[in-house]
Amino acid sequence: MAIKIKNEFEFKKWFERNFKRLGYSSIIKKDNGIYPDFILIRNNKPVRIELETLSSNFIFHNHNPEKVDEVVCIKKDAELKVPIIEAKGLIFSGGKKRISATVDKETINLINLILIKGDYRNKSHIIEKAIERMAKEEK
Repeated sequence: MAIKIKNEFEFKKWFERNFKRLGYSSIIKKDNGIYPDFILIRNNKPVRIELETLSSNFIFHNHNPEKVDEVVCIKKDAELKVPIIEAKGLIFSGGKKRISATVDKETINLINLILIKGDYRNKSHIIEKAIERMAKEEK
């Protein structure tokens, strides 16, 4: 039976309990908010590990591939310049997926004005609601 993981925090906790199943023997450095997330030992050598729920998040987080040896993820949804290890038996059940958007200066100024009014949590929330409104209008 597959284990459902909702977010990167849950994945980190799972990884700390199950790293040996992935071939590592011990943890040198645990996640403390500094890139990379972990340094582990495999075959008596240190391995720098970045955890991501989806491999594409490595790209979205703008991580430097030269400072990591492997990415451990739940689902490989993008190729990277570093080896990717998929954690078997896990399902990423998170409801949100990160996307990137490029907007001009005028649009970002409008978004910032909308944020000042306080009806939205953040820029992503504004974009999400705008897309919902557009979809309703098209129906």
